[in-house]
Amino acid sequence: MSAGSRLPGERVLRIALGVVAVLGIAVATYLTVVRAEGDDPTCVIGGGCGTVQKSEYSELAGIPVAWLGLLAYVGLLIAALIPGQLGRALGLFTAVVSFGFSAWLTYAELVLIDAVCAWCVTSAILVTLALIITVMRAASPSPTPGGSARRSAPDPRSPGPSPGSST
Repeated sequence: MSAGSRLPGERVLRIALGVVAVLGIAVATYLTVVRAEGDDPTCVIGGGCGTVQKSEYSELAGIPVAWLGLLAYVGLLIAALIPGQLGRALGLFTAVVSFGFSAWLTYAELVLIDAVCAWCVTSAILVTLALIITVMRAASPSPTPGGSARRSAPDPRSPGPSPGSST
């Protein structure tokens, strides 16, 4: 980033993460409900949603991947609701793990299953956005209780207090 550009503030990044998390919760909930009903997800693009949902890669240790996604998005929403370092750490951890798992699932779709699910692609995009947002949040200055982003040393070029003034 150039010296003149700034990262969005903590509040904006928390809102953005919250929006991404809610969208992800909607996608994961839909996939969870469809799976529980024994149906194939409606594929708006392509036609591999049912193939992917019925593949051996749709579960991890017997747990449907959609449930794991739902848990991850809830974790991201909780991270968005928590201000400060705890929220930043939870969000970043959840986003990194989710991104890695999503990358593996995308590989499985493309190479091992040879079918692509539009819902899975949507979730992968949301997880990628969550990762970008949480990295930006982790890299932005920490807010302080007083409201300013960061305390800095006085500018040596500015005149100090005038002689005789009390501070």
